[in-house]
Amino acid sequence: MQYRDDIDGLRAVAVILIVFYHLNLNAVPGGFIGVDVFFVISGYLITTVILRESAANSFSYRSFYMRRLRRLGPALLATVALTLAAAWFLFPPAMLQTTGQSALATIFSVSNIYFWQETGYFDLAADYKPLLHTWSLAVEEQFYLIWPALLLIGARFLSRNGLLIGIAILSVISLLASQALIGKQSSVAFYMTPFRMFEFAVGIILAITGWQARNRTIAELSSLFGLMIILFVATRLEETSPFPGINAAIPALAAGLLIYAGPNAVMNRVIALGPVRYIGQISYSVYLVHWPISVFYLFLFRPAESVPQILVLLAVMLIAGALMYHTIETPFRRKSANRFVISSQALGWSSALVAIVLSLTSWQIHREKGYPARFEAEMAEMLAELAAAIEDRAHATGEWDCNASDNSVDVYFSEFENCVSRGPDRAIVVLGDSHAADVFVGLKAAYPDRSFVQLTGNGCNFSWQVDGGVFCRPFEEHWSRWLKENADRIDAVIYSQSRGSLFSKAAYGLDVPDTASFAPLNERLMQFKVDDVPLIFWGPRPAFQPTIDIAIVRSETREKLSTYFSDTDYGADVLLDAELLKFFANTPVHYVSSVQPLCKTTCPTLTKDNQLYVVDFAHWSVPGAIEAVRTVVGSDPVLQSILHN
Repeated sequence: MQYRDDIDGLRAVAVILIVFYHLNLNAVPGGFIGVDVFFVISGYLITTVILRESAANSFSYRSFYMRRLRRLGPALLATVALTLAAAWFLFPPAMLQTTGQSALATIFSVSNIYFWQETGYFDLAADYKPLLHTWSLAVEEQFYLIWPALLLIGARFLSRNGLLIGIAILSVISLLASQALIGKQSSVAFYMTPFRMFEFAVGIILAITGWQARNRTIAELSSLFGLMIILFVATRLEETSPFPGINAAIPALAAGLLIYAGPNAVMNRVIALGPVRYIGQISYSVYLVHWPISVFYLFLFRPAESVPQILVLLAVMLIAGALMYHTIETPFRRKSANRFVISSQALGWSSALVAIVLSLTSWQIHREKGYPARFEAEMAEMLAELAAAIEDRAHATGEWDCNASDNSVDVYFSEFENCVSRGPDRAIVVLGDSHAADVFVGLKAAYPDRSFVQLTGNGCNFSWQVDGGVFCRPFEEHWSRWLKENADRIDAVIYSQSRGSLFSKAAYGLDVPDTASFAPLNERLMQFKVDDVPLIFWGPRPAFQPTIDIAIVRSETREKLSTYFSDTDYGADVLLDAELLKFFANTPVHYVSSVQPLCKTTCPTLTKDNQLYVVDFAHWSVPGAIEAVRTVVGSDPVLQSILHN
């Protein structure tokens, strides 16, 4: 196939969008569509190569997969090895264990399946998964595994038009299924290969048909609109936008327009300029290293927010990618006298040996639960205490039955009556998400003579606008019915939720109170108001950055942990708290601040008797919940009146 420098330019556009997105540049909130552009390019190039070699009777599965190994294997294995090494010296046990698990999945090209299965409300935050980005490589590798055989079989038994019709039908099915899963099983649509096939198909169809604009005007328009659409979508999509589905098909088709325009079209020539083309050539290595660098930078220094920090981090990513390209990726592809300098046999055996060593290492890290013995005695003791506190909290909140989640639908409804207080006295209902479950735990322990009813679910807060397909909806409908049916035995309804959905993102990823979300939140709250029963909004608490396990590793001692967050700026939380107080002052909802009583100087990491206050970024431990509840109740006369009456 004739080399097209504009396709390297298109690779550059894709990787730059992805890197900018991961740097939290506000200008490209939808930069993640760069992955979709890569899928189109892969579909086009791989299909072109297979058809060309098949026509010349020179196609060989062994040769095909060996070329894929040369292209992808060495740099990927190097990235996994370097990531494991850095994680060993930096990460706390739980994070090292998940890194080892994801490394194993990456080596076997199933990291997309791994990260899909790991998706959950209490899963480790994406910002601390250094191999998360390999999900897209797994999708591509799975495509490489199945597509050559499917294409050759289809080409043998079908005419070209029949083959195109078959691909078109499969593409439409893939797209419709992807769109249908959004909201119900969004993570399945995002991570799993069948629901991304429509993107590969854009490139596949271009390769099979050989379509390329012959008319100069059409070529220029295709080139211009293709690039404009990609950039427009990258600047308009948000993390919360429905995806993939139609929103992924748009940039995929735009990438197809650029390929269709041909190398001589105006914007294709622009993206083929030397510096841009070079970034495209090193794009695979840049993609591999940029995300682990971002994760480890965040772990060590907190988010890059200033322009100098972002520029330095961007430079490090590009330089590291260039080094990876020239020292690891390129040598395995170098030829001399029309033969590879490193033979296929040497490549195969060395890759297999490295993969086996890394797999055994990753498995051992998983089996030893992240090797907590790496740390000094006091730190290891705190980490063990944290592991126990996480387990205790899960039991106290009813994580597997009374606190609803996306994988507990059947259990929740069958066990619900066992989760309702059966005391003769009137009950106080605690309503909301997992943060409300913390409030329930604290109230139940601090006021054992009162009856409490838990109507909570992970992620089920009322500032999210959910449709009928979202897993929270049936729980919320059930809670609403239960409140109406039991109105005569309810003393108060206490609602609480996490802070995240009440913020929007400003420049550099900074949190800004989303005041536009307050009115819809109030409307949904009023749907749960029962007659004249008091409805109380227990305000959101601040979130720690980084999470407590990282703070423990950095602090090393309990004394240092107690002051670790003393210099944290909680300005965004203070402002959100003030805005919520002002808004709900004019509604039937009584707002109670968590920020003011709990974080007068700094938010606590240890209770008064020196136990861990939180188990992650904000969820309270059981001792933390008891202390927090007593503190907040002590600050509010309305709560005191309800609880002591």
